[in-house]
Amino acid sequence: MEQYELGNYKTLESFYRPFRNEKSSDNCDDTMPAPMPLNYTDKRFEGNLAKTGTSIPMLSFTPEFIEEVEEYESITVPSEDILEESLRRECEKILSQDTLMNRLIYDSIDPSPFSQNENTPTTSDLPPFYPTPAPEDLTLVFESRFESGNLRRVIQIREKEYDLILKPDYNTRGNTQWYYFSISNTRAGFEYRMNIINMIKPDSLYNYGMKPCVYSKIEAEQCKRGWRREGLDICYYQNNIKKKAGGNYYTLTFTIVTKHDNDTVYIAHCYPYTYTDLCKYLNRLMSDSKKRNKIRRKTLCQTIAGNSCDILTITNFTCDENCKNRKGVVVFARVHPGESNSSWMMKGLIDFLTGPTLDAKIIRDNFIFKIVPMLNPDGVINGNYRCGLAGVDLNRCWTDPSPKIHPTIFYAKAMLKQFIEETEVVLVCDMHGHSRKKNIFMYGCTSRGTVKEQVFPKLLETNSEIFSFADCDFGIQKSKEATARIVIYKELGVVNSYTIESSFCGADFGKYRDFHFNPLHLQEFGKDFCDTLLDFCDPNQNKVRSITEELESMRQEEDEEIEIIEEIIEEENGKKKRRKKKQIIRKKPATALKLKKIL
Repeated sequence: MEQYELGNYKTLESFYRPFRNEKSSDNCDDTMPAPMPLNYTDKRFEGNLAKTGTSIPMLSFTPEFIEEVEEYESITVPSEDILEESLRRECEKILSQDTLMNRLIYDSIDPSPFSQNENTPTTSDLPPFYPTPAPEDLTLVFESRFESGNLRRVIQIREKEYDLILKPDYNTRGNTQWYYFSISNTRAGFEYRMNIINMIKPDSLYNYGMKPCVYSKIEAEQCKRGWRREGLDICYYQNNIKKKAGGNYYTLTFTIVTKHDNDTVYIAHCYPYTYTDLCKYLNRLMSDSKKRNKIRRKTLCQTIAGNSCDILTITNFTCDENCKNRKGVVVFARVHPGESNSSWMMKGLIDFLTGPTLDAKIIRDNFIFKIVPMLNPDGVINGNYRCGLAGVDLNRCWTDPSPKIHPTIFYAKAMLKQFIEETEVVLVCDMHGHSRKKNIFMYGCTSRGTVKEQVFPKLLETNSEIFSFADCDFGIQKSKEATARIVIYKELGVVNSYTIESSFCGADFGKYRDFHFNPLHLQEFGKDFCDTLLDFCDPNQNKVRSITEELESMRQEEDEEIEIIEEIIEEENGKKKRRKKKQIIRKKPATALKLKKIL
């Protein structure tokens, strides 16, 4: 049995080198990330929709879940001493190394040191890293080698406590935020402590009441209970593990209470939505006789791993003579793979647009929608948080995308340019998830002295119970100049170019204040988005005029406040200058006297 002392993972850089084939050269420079072997296909799983693009094998099955959720799941109020208690446990763990088990029980890449026993089922699929335990063995069996899964390594600290290390995005040394794995061999009523020890963000919504997403297979089968927000003693804090580049990692710690013996429980950062989920959903749409005439599905391009990136066109295809007069709307989602909440918003949008309601028909009659529901399939499949296979944030390369390294962005931008030439594009929106703020809100772009870019978000607030205009921001930051929002605004000239951000947590106002968002809320927001578009482009512009007047009044008040603040600052600066002059004048006589004495 391999033993692991704390020193073995006091620095985690060994897990940040991308996987190397055993055949790779021995004299490779280990100080730089090695390129992943791309366009590799595991022959066992050729029937799979998803291609990893790496030589790391993946389980042939994709977990499937029922969609039943609870409407209201409260955000936890953290106890006042939770941080103190978590740090106490951390110190205790460091000081009592001799009493810890420190036993490696899972790795998603390295070969298992355990021999398989007779309890392990024989299949053509990947065997579990830790063999199916004997009845008296209470060790949890971890698994993450399925689509979108992310968990690199698990070290058992105590009988019911485990240190977890996440897998960084391929060809990067960071971006550890998204986690998605399963545990089995559970016992009813047991409290299992999970410590994810290589988080990198300095703060998290987990410290403000957010809980992990948990799914029990037995609960789903017996009680029709789907994903739930669960977890006790949740805390996010800086730990003692050093990063090579400087600074420390952070730990997310929580306790999961299992309700059944021998259950399989999935745990995730947010409600999963995989590439396979998307493909199956689009296949159902295209096979639905009532919906397939409202939608066209094509392949925008192939990704680095060889997956198809779909583009959808939704409009009324039976009235071609009016197509030139229709306005264009473009919507993207899932450029950041770990932001699965954006896929649920996108699903609600597509469901509404292809639905039977009168409002949906009016929209199809007056608009042409171009939709790319998943801009980063490779990242989603491999369980990345922010990047694609090339190790690049695809929302930071819109200025000059490469057809080889960023194919989905290159062809999305080309599609958008052509669409703008053919149609009046009134709005472009990129859907995201946000890890530090609550509510749903927008980032936009605005010119000084105008409010027209703020009209759509302000209208959206009137139609949605979970959208907050107060959290919106319309600045153009230098660090974000290569994002879709700013490039489309500045280079392609689309005034209403936005990023929609949905909190991973929930709302802090209104009907859903202090409750988590779930897939139903996010899908409902997709409908709210479409309702707002109708108001925004309504021939009767009374609503728009009213909103514009309100925004101009708000801007005027803000300008007056800024003027007052500037006057106060100028006055304070003036006082400081006058004080300095007085000090200089007082010193002059003394200096003159000294000079006289010297002379």
